[in-house]
Amino acid sequence: MRIPGGVSLISFVAVLILQIGCAGAVAQQQPNTSSSTAADPPKITTTSLPTARAGVSYSAPIAVSGGLAPFHWSTASGNLPLGLAMDSRTGLISGMAAAAGDSNVDVVVTDSVNSSAQARFVIDVVAAGQSAPGVSGPSGSSLSQYYGSGIGTDGLANTTVGPNGNMVSYRFRAKHSGPVQEAIIYLIPDHPGYSLGNAGETLVTINTDDGTPAHNPSSTVLASYMMSGVLSLPSPARYFYTLKFSTPPTLTAGQIYHMVFKNTDPSPGTNFLSVDALYELDFSAPVQDSISSTDAAVLLSNGGGWKPRSGYTPIYQLDFANGVTEGIGYIEGWIGAPMPISGTNAVRETFTVSGGDVHVSSVAVRVARVNGNDALTVRLENANGTLIEQGSIPATAIPSSNSGSPAYFWAKLPLSATYTFAAGATYHLDLEASSTSTYQTFPIRKGLAYGFQPTTFFSDGYAEFEQNGSWTGWTQWGVANRTDGDLQFYFSVAP
Repeated sequence: MRIPGGVSLISFVAVLILQIGCAGAVAQQQPNTSSSTAADPPKITTTSLPTARAGVSYSAPIAVSGGLAPFHWSTASGNLPLGLAMDSRTGLISGMAAAAGDSNVDVVVTDSVNSSAQARFVIDVVAAGQSAPGVSGPSGSSLSQYYGSGIGTDGLANTTVGPNGNMVSYRFRAKHSGPVQEAIIYLIPDHPGYSLGNAGETLVTINTDDGTPAHNPSSTVLASYMMSGVLSLPSPARYFYTLKFSTPPTLTAGQIYHMVFKNTDPSPGTNFLSVDALYELDFSAPVQDSISSTDAAVLLSNGGGWKPRSGYTPIYQLDFANGVTEGIGYIEGWIGAPMPISGTNAVRETFTVSGGDVHVSSVAVRVARVNGNDALTVRLENANGTLIEQGSIPATAIPSSNSGSPAYFWAKLPLSATYTFAAGATYHLDLEASSTSTYQTFPIRKGLAYGFQPTTFFSDGYAEFEQNGSWTGWTQWGVANRTDGDLQFYFSVAP
């Protein structure tokens, strides 16, 4: 499908996925484990810790493999945030952070025969009123807080950089302060229409915002990087492209910035590439239901000023010098693999809460109603299946469509009470419907296998579907029981 303005939409991205392969399962935090032999030295397997919020309960386990129990945990250098402490027997970091800020700490685990392992962690503490990854999901608008994926998309769409004078901006609001060493973006340079010739040279700059109500890029450039020779890169580097800034731009949390793409090739009409973003067909402003369009948007300019691209959400990751990351790391909508919600067919998100407790007051899901007029049933369950709350979203809240041309919309259900998801506990968000009506939905894929970090997507869970009484992970690209996708959903976080 071609879209006016030098843009095309690939809903299934089959060409790309066949070229770069399928992602592995998303890593989950596990309890501390040990080996029965001292010949196997201990190894800290946890790679990152969740963000904390000042004044909110925090709990983060650190996992170890190998070694000989019992273990002793300690810090070698750096400091935990004020208010947090480490359990020397289990390695659990818990407590209540006193103030916002970033802390670096080197953690050491020593086993019973004095073998040890060490790892450095960054714990980012955000202010109580600020969104946090794992609590707010990717992007993290300063205007709202949510727990879940929080992203809606029907596929990918590209915007060419060069023809017709096209320039592109990824507008984003920084969540962290400090210098940015690298950034990851998404390209499909070898697909017909997505590039031409040798793909040209593309100058990428980090610009400040102009401060106007339109929030366009200013002329102030904080850093630059020249993209060239993209087609010569192997897979997956040519698709998940890393920008390395020789002079890292220093960002300030809460401020708006722009990642601007400009074709500098002498023949931009015959040598160009495209940048790829998430694309949503049916939406009401803002593009993402729980993220301000000011905080996450794709802008296009062809010499006549900047204009937002309707339905577009940027895919990007910023890697800060202190080890923290942020961005939007969902790389695909599996619209070609929908599952029905009807009778004995149901879908759910299974999630285990990381970080501190989360208090929720409502839930929203993105689904299509393809036949019937019965309500969509939403069940919130404990891990053992016991019911926490069950509610119904009337069919009239979700516009009718059909299985041949489904239209997906967000539908919201207020909960009858504010519920607390306890840190470390597992829950299910189930979607069901009567056999006389059919809804359907599909997951969105996380970019964990391609360098995107858990701070850029919902890392606590994964999507499943039920058939004939059995639950399994999604099947896509010939791989069954996948756990690298989330339902399109979010809980509103209560104070």
